[in-house]
Amino acid sequence: MLGKGEAHAITDKDVSALATRLGVHPADLEAIAEVESNGFGWFKDGRIKILFEKHWFYKLLSGAQRDRAVREGLARKNWISPSNGGYKDQSNADARYRLLTKAMAINEEMALQSISMGRFQIMGFNYALCGFISAKQMWTKFLHSEVYQLEAFANFLTKKNLIAAVKNRDFDTVEEVYNGGGLNGAYARKMKTASDKLRAGKWANWQPDKPVSAPQPVPPPVLPKEPEPAPVAAPEPAQAKTGIITLIAIAASSIAAYFGWGS
Repeated sequence: MLGKGEAHAITDKDVSALATRLGVHPADLEAIAEVESNGFGWFKDGRIKILFEKHWFYKLLSGAQRDRAVREGLARKNWISPSNGGYKDQSNADARYRLLTKAMAINEEMALQSISMGRFQIMGFNYALCGFISAKQMWTKFLHSEVYQLEAFANFLTKKNLIAAVKNRDFDTVEEVYNGGGLNGAYARKMKTASDKLRAGKWANWQPDKPVSAPQPVPPPVLPKEPEPAPVAAPEPAQAKTGIITLIAIAASSIAAYFGWGS
């Protein structure tokens, strides 16, 4: 089924580790996800959460493909706010996936670039900022695990220079950059409310993770030394002298026998 994958979830430990790494509070990171996706990246049926942006599909297409998308109600030149009915045909998961399926039949990559996806609702056209080679790859990785979604989120905040805004709880800037403006502070207020609740609740006693020291190298084992070979004792002088006299006597006897001396 389109939108379903292994869907491995992240844990609070993962969020804490990212907060420590970025130098921010985990409640402020989670507040963004709370507003974007109610803090969970999947619909009840297991499909990844998406929202199709028709004005982006219009921008990314051209020529005959754009004309077809407009005819099929998939693309329009301007963004229309939710209060003005801009998303009235995306009231549930099935409706959103019907739009995506039709858009992918026109241009798969541009369709995936035109949706926000996952726990942090990052737009597909941000794939390069998030560390992927295409929106299709980003989509595939997001379906596999929220770990990829979390790392993409970290890359997005970093590349968009939003770390300081998150650290200072400047949610107006977060809304403007993250959501592209046009919401008149509505998302910023929701983010602050969510952050306050999280700071007073599950993250009330949070402390940055302690740095993990690098493991010390294990020294090589000390092997016992091989015993030194025992030195060969030099012959005593008396023994050496006796040996020489014996050799001379044997040699003299052999010579005498050869010439017949002493017969």
